[in-house]
Amino acid sequence: MQLTIDVPDDLVSKLEPEREHLDEILRLGLYRRWSNANSLWREIVSFVARGPKPEEIVEFHASEAAQARLRDLIDRSKEGTLTEAERSELDELRHLDHLVTSIKAAAWQYLRKAA
Repeated sequence: MQLTIDVPDDLVSKLEPEREHLDEILRLGLYRRWSNANSLWREIVSFVARGPKPEEIVEFHASEAAQARLRDLIDRSKEGTLTEAERSELDELRHLDHLVTSIKAAAWQYLRKAA
């Protein structure tokens, strides 16, 4: 499919060097815009930005809403009823879970060494 769009001049100068990657830029932009995982990203970034102590990192948990969404996606994945967008969201949530688990493990090591 071919699509013609008008973009502001300042955006044209930024997109020109990325011409060969426009399809990927659009795909990622749409995914980020639609992904419910964005709220969990914001939770994690907000938490880390306030400079938590290692003890707080170990105790960190995503909001109940984020946990409920993850449980729902996992259940529906087992049933085979996820849409493509939901599969992508679940993958992103799994990556975020791995990130948080890795950060917690590093905090645990710090606490053990400090004890």
